[in-house]
Amino acid sequence: MGKTSIEVREREIIGTRIYDAPRELVWRAFTDPQHLARWWGPNGFTNSFHEFDFRPGGTWRHVMHGPDGTDYPNESRFVEIAWLQRLVIDHISAPKFRLTVSLEDAGAQSGSKTKLVFHQFFESVEAFESIKPYALPGLEQNLEKLAEHLPTIDLMRRELTIRRTFNAPRALVWEAWTDPKHLAQWWGPEGFTNPVCEVDLRVGGELRIVMRGPDGTDYPMRGTFREIAAPERLVFISGPVDKNDRFLIDGLTTVTLAERGGKTEMVLETRAIGLVASAVRMIAGMDLGWLQSIDRLADNVEGALSKA
Repeated sequence: MGKTSIEVREREIIGTRIYDAPRELVWRAFTDPQHLARWWGPNGFTNSFHEFDFRPGGTWRHVMHGPDGTDYPNESRFVEIAWLQRLVIDHISAPKFRLTVSLEDAGAQSGSKTKLVFHQFFESVEAFESIKPYALPGLEQNLEKLAEHLPTIDLMRRELTIRRTFNAPRALVWEAWTDPKHLAQWWGPEGFTNPVCEVDLRVGGELRIVMRGPDGTDYPMRGTFREIAAPERLVFISGPVDKNDRFLIDGLTTVTLAERGGKTEMVLETRAIGLVASAVRMIAGMDLGWLQSIDRLADNVEGALSKA
C-alpha cells in the first residue's frame, strides 16, 4: 500500500492514495457511520456522530474531539452519492469547502486495489490559507488512519439504521409496508419495478417480491414475518435468492412506527449477512438501495395523502 500523494492549488487540496483493498471495502469505510467515526480526522482525534442521513440533501453532524480535549463541531450536507464511485459533500460549518471523494479500480486484477482521490475545494483563498498548516498533515494522517482501519471491516456483514419522518398518518405508512398493492409501488431502488409482490401478513407468513431492474433483469427475494403488531412494529427475515431459491443473504429487518402529531416517525433497523461470495457487492449497495426505497415510500404515502 503506497503513501498519500498531495497536490496543493490556490484553494484546493487533492490527496491521492492507492489501497490494497477492493472498492466495496473503501466505500464501506466512508459510508458506514460506525466505521467512519473510527478513523475520521487527524491523529489523536475521536468523533461523536449525532446525525448521518446518508442521502442527497441529508445532514451529517458530528463533533471531533481533539487530543487536548477541544471539541470541533462539524456540519455537512450530502450533495451527490454515486454508488462505489463518488461522494460529494458540502462542509457548511467553518471552514466551508466541498469535498469530493472518488474511487476507481487500480489493480491489474479488477477489485484488488482501489485508487482514492480526496479533493477539498475551499470557499475562499483566505479560508484555505488559514487552515492549510493543519489541513495538509491532517489529510495525510486521515488517509493513513483509513489504511489502518480497512482490514477491520467485514464485507459480509452490514447493519443499518434509518430514521425518517413522513408527512402522513401512521395507518397509511403501515398500509404501505403491508399491503402488496402499496408495497409494489415503492419497494426497491430508483428505476426498479415489482411485477411480483405477495404478502401473507401473519406470523410465519411469507413475503415474496420479484424486483425488475431498468435493464429488465429480475431479482427475486423472499422472506418470513416474525412479528406483527399493527400499526407499530413489523419484523421480518428476508433476502435475495438464486435460481434454485437459495438465499444469498440472511437479512433481518425491524420497522417501528410512531405517531407524531399527524406525522409518522419511522425507525428501520436492518442487518445483512452474506452467505455467498457474490453477496459482497449486494451488501455494499445496501445503504443506497434502502435509502432510495425509503425516498420512494415517502413519495408514495405523501402523494397518496395529497390526492385524498
